[in-house]
Amino acid sequence: MISINRSPRFLSIQFSLFTILVFFVPQVNTAKAQSKPNYDESEIRDYYLPDLFLVPNQKKVFSRLYWEEFARPHQCELLEKFVYGRRLPSTEVSVLGREERCDTEYDGISATRIRATLRLGPSSNSPTTKVLLYVPKSEKKVPVFLKLNFLGNQAEVPDKDIEITQNWVISKEKHNHATEASRGTQIRRFPVPSMLARGYGLATAHCGDFFPDHQNGRATSILGSLGRPTGGHLPDDEPGAIGAWAWGLSRILDWLITLPEVDPNRVVVLGHSRLGKAALWAGACDKRFAMVISNESGCGGAALSRRNFGESIAVITKRFPHWFCPAFASFANHEDELPCDQHSLLAMTAPRPLYVASAEGDRWADPKGEFLAAVAATPAWNLYNLQGLETNKMPSPNVSIGQMVSYHLRDGKHDLLAFDWDHFAAFADLKLQKSKHSRPKEHRPRKSKNQQCLADFNPDQRALPTHPPEDAVILLGKNIEPKFTAMNGEPIDWSEENSVLTATQSKQHRNHIVSTEFFQDADIHVEFMTSPAAHGNSGLYIHGHFEMQIYDSFGVKNFTQQDEGSLYRFMKPLVNASRPTGLWQVYDIRFIAPRKNDSGGIRSPGTLKAWLNGQLVQDGVAFTEPRSPYIPYKHGVTPYLKKIEKTLYETERGPLFLQDHGSPTKFRNIWIKRLPEEQSP
Repeated sequence: MISINRSPRFLSIQFSLFTILVFFVPQVNTAKAQSKPNYDESEIRDYYLPDLFLVPNQKKVFSRLYWEEFARPHQCELLEKFVYGRRLPSTEVSVLGREERCDTEYDGISATRIRATLRLGPSSNSPTTKVLLYVPKSEKKVPVFLKLNFLGNQAEVPDKDIEITQNWVISKEKHNHATEASRGTQIRRFPVPSMLARGYGLATAHCGDFFPDHQNGRATSILGSLGRPTGGHLPDDEPGAIGAWAWGLSRILDWLITLPEVDPNRVVVLGHSRLGKAALWAGACDKRFAMVISNESGCGGAALSRRNFGESIAVITKRFPHWFCPAFASFANHEDELPCDQHSLLAMTAPRPLYVASAEGDRWADPKGEFLAAVAATPAWNLYNLQGLETNKMPSPNVSIGQMVSYHLRDGKHDLLAFDWDHFAAFADLKLQKSKHSRPKEHRPRKSKNQQCLADFNPDQRALPTHPPEDAVILLGKNIEPKFTAMNGEPIDWSEENSVLTATQSKQHRNHIVSTEFFQDADIHVEFMTSPAAHGNSGLYIHGHFEMQIYDSFGVKNFTQQDEGSLYRFMKPLVNASRPTGLWQVYDIRFIAPRKNDSGGIRSPGTLKAWLNGQLVQDGVAFTEPRSPYIPYKHGVTPYLKKIEKTLYETERGPLFLQDHGSPTKFRNIWIKRLPEEQSP
């Protein structure tokens, strides 16, 4: 842990890459309620920040590999569980109609304005968002700042033809519908001319497209389209508005990186105030964002929760209970019991550039708490031999400090102003690598290869067992040795009779078996029979990352992401197609793997289409990183599995796992058919 010593004589945060020095000071009971906001530094309680590198059941090592494989995923899991809720699955993004382009000029700068309505999902009734983008005329692809706005796109610019949002908008007067009077009122927060002059594009969309910012906004948010509850009792880790807004930023990014004008490796996510919290969470969840900027995001954003200064967890979760997951409110007046703090969130950006900005007159957001969180996050950058904020002394107002982590304290009140934008752009000038790619001369509307590849996948499941096609690779069938190994690479110990394998259970549920055949994109056919024991629990781990659930779900009406037909932790099934235990069932899955860029980040999400017992249960669900905490590479890890995982990251090709989860599930007739690379994105 990092110790914050509140001696009257000095304040210190001490760490280095190899040691973290802790000053032990008397604990103060933080359960005492804060009757009114504290703005007196001498009244700050002593507190300890959770150690970024401490992971249960792991020996702490200060290395990049340890951070990426253990510490970072653990911190992200804590943030999901206790602050923002579980990450939402990506989905297919397409343009409704066509992108509207027009050439224009701002203060003598030639530019292109692009408007698009994006459909966020595979069906005709999926939610939509309207995106507004300005890019300078250039022979090269340009970097883009992406931010959500509070009042609608029409408030960000003076353009008369920008449609006024019909969504619920924030209003001090409680008139929560935008009018013509709002046009151009927020241009200070979206400085198109000055950013175009510096060579940057600007993109924005209304936050209400994803989650209207009020306590009942869940009912009309995007959450329902993703299979999440829109009312009633919510699980402790159920995401709220911040999770939905962060998800929306990533979906806009899905579209931006397809445009010929935009450099896909230089999209910066930026947010002010509550939308700064969303920008930080988006940057944590989506490594495709090249840089992350928080402007006065305060409590639940960049500011440390353990500092009793300004807004507190108790206040923010009472006023805005819809922003966070329900678990966050349980730490009101008990901040010292929170397993993570906001330095964990900031560290998620490493090694990418991070800028945290505060305002001197914005005491409610605790500028010093934002600065100290950035200081405490700096060791994550040190692992990459990069400098962050290598000082615990706050800068003077209007001075920017830091290297890969930068900070400034602007004079004035809570706002996003030209001073902030100028410093953000200057930081981006220094830290974002220049594009080497020229724009194509002609732009063609985006046509999803994923959709094309999935559209013609309609397998015949009427008769079992199904005969494999001639070009299939048989993993389990008659008169052949099963092409599976144990988790340690040795022969499997599952029982085999008449070409049927039965799962041999283990106490730790780690006796999975692994195919010896690897693939990138493939059609996967598996026939199975569930048992009444342990709810028939089993599954298909595709690449060891993405689990198609096997479970005794017959007759279940209110099925969830845990039932058969679901892509576990991503999407519940479209219908309940499960058969009773003791009957043979069949999965046919067309799997398209996520694609990575040269730096290891996700370039484009994966997707799949799945049929179960003659019914379509998944249709175009998208995914990036694994969501289940139980993947084989985390539980029951062996040297053999480490080699498989290394191969997966290097080649994007992995095996099929059959899961042991305590039930004697039976399997037969398993085969894969690799998809031609030209069919895949």
